[in-house]
Amino acid sequence: MSAAAAAEALLAPIGDDMRRVEECLARETTSDIGPVRTISGHTLLSGGKRLRPAVALLAARTVGKRFPVHRATAAAAAVELIHMATLMHDDVVDAADERRGRPTAGSVFGNGITVLTGDFLLAKSIQLLTRDEENLHLVRLFADVTVAMAEGEVLQASVAGDLSIDRGVYEDVIERKTARFLAGCCEAGALLGGGDSAEAAALRAYGHHLGMAFQIADDLLDLTGDPAVTGKPRGTDLRDGRVTLPLIHALAQAPAADRAALRGALGGDDLGDDAVEAVVDILRRCGALETALGDARDRSARAIGELERFPSSPFRDALSAFARYVVERDR
Repeated sequence: MSAAAAAEALLAPIGDDMRRVEECLARETTSDIGPVRTISGHTLLSGGKRLRPAVALLAARTVGKRFPVHRATAAAAAVELIHMATLMHDDVVDAADERRGRPTAGSVFGNGITVLTGDFLLAKSIQLLTRDEENLHLVRLFADVTVAMAEGEVLQASVAGDLSIDRGVYEDVIERKTARFLAGCCEAGALLGGGDSAEAAALRAYGHHLGMAFQIADDLLDLTGDPAVTGKPRGTDLRDGRVTLPLIHALAQAPAADRAALRGALGGDDLGDDAVEAVVDILRRCGALETALGDARDRSARAIGELERFPSSPFRDALSAFARYVVERDR
């Protein structure tokens, strides 16, 4: 089964909910300013997984005490708008030409206008939520999440190329830039679904572990994925100086000669394809890739464990399947 087909199967229990979200996104990305509409549409149609709105909706349905359709749709669409904005900004910062096998907005329309359109989408997410006065707590929640994401990106940039960083720094980066967002999505879903504080805490913890697993797996895919499937060149993180978990494991457990080779390869200004393959070969031989995959699977299992307090349902089962999917996916 392809990644797209697998994701579609996981979303089946909330198919109608997700269709409402897509319709909302189409409405909210319109503008009287033609370039804003065009650039927003370019990003909207870029083939994203819609993971964040999906887990928010599944969390609400898993709690199942209520489901305010309009508010749930708006909240799910708002988190995707935030995600779209951060992707547009990230691609400009990274000077990325492609994402998911398609040209990035910056490469097509230019960086300046892309950043400004990302700002538009971020503002739209706030505007969408504030149309309902009951959403004040959601506005606060997503504001906190967005602040954390910005801090995570700055922290990641500040330690780029530093081979001395440890697992603690790496986990701080990915917790802020990825895991906290998914945790917030799940907490929002729990609150919309009428969950009590214990249920909201369990789903927030689920989202945290899901996000940690997702980012570790994403970092592994950067090293081992098929570029024709992932839509980006292998070793992008290495070329950008990002020290991810497989590399941290290798620098701790590889033989001295391999550690020296890694430091030599990563200390240069231009890391070519052959050098990337040599680094990946070292990571594979010393078991660093397998160790990092084990870390991702452990986080996935911990996420699934947080769901045990909820009764069995297609929605809880889908959250469990999502936790496995994010680790085993090929893109």
